[in-house]
Amino acid sequence: MSELLQFSLCLLAFNCFALAKFNHYRDVFKVRPTQKQSNQFVIAAWISILLSLVLSVVEHKGYGGLLFCGYMALSILLLMTFYSFKASWVKPMSVINITTIFLSGLYISVF
Repeated sequence: MSELLQFSLCLLAFNCFALAKFNHYRDVFKVRPTQKQSNQFVIAAWISILLSLVLSVVEHKGYGGLLFCGYMALSILLLMTFYSFKASWVKPMSVINITTIFLSGLYISVF
């Protein structure tokens, strides 16, 4: 379950990096982002990606960095596909991703 949390955090990070850019934000929300929104997306992205890296390294020791690189590659591939072909699916995917982060984090903290 912790691997799902690490991957979901990585996916959230790269999605936030993409949404901080004007073109991607406009494709998804049909409006222009404010500078404050872009900055908030970048801050959330850095926090999320660093948390994913820390969780990977703490849990898997030496292989954590390698696993994290795999999560990054898969996240970028998935997001690139969504933004290229089905930008309208980014919103539902983001909701599912945030729900997954919340539920897997809750599962890990309880069990």
